[in-house]
Amino acid sequence: MNNNQESISPAACEHRLFVYGTLAPGKPNEHILEDLKGDWQAATVTGTLYAEGWGAAMGYPGIVLAQEQLSSVNQAEQVQGQLFTSEDLPAHWQRLDEFEGDGYQRVVAQVRLASGEYVPAYIYTLTKSPA
Repeated sequence: MNNNQESISPAACEHRLFVYGTLAPGKPNEHILEDLKGDWQAATVTGTLYAEGWGAAMGYPGIVLAQEQLSSVNQAEQVQGQLFTSEDLPAHWQRLDEFEGDGYQRVVAQVRLASGEYVPAYIYTLTKSPA
């Protein structure tokens, strides 16, 4: 498996968003995505959650992907979340970027499905890695 985000074309994931916090079904901000037609499935990414970002005050930490960490990758874990796949996403990226704000950046990640397959998807990560 190639875990290098740099080699993944953004076009390959424009219809996928990995969600690990408030945007997921049943979470406080699910309304942001509920009008978009699409499918949800359980998935994971490799990274570390930190009590940083605006969601932390609500109990939803931000993520730093393993490849971005300055510390040992051994500290990384499999972060559980949901992969949302929707043909409607490309028309909503600007709105989602504005919702997440300056504290988060949309980046490409390799997402592991329950089947073990890896697919590229966008994810919102912390803009600045915690010290």
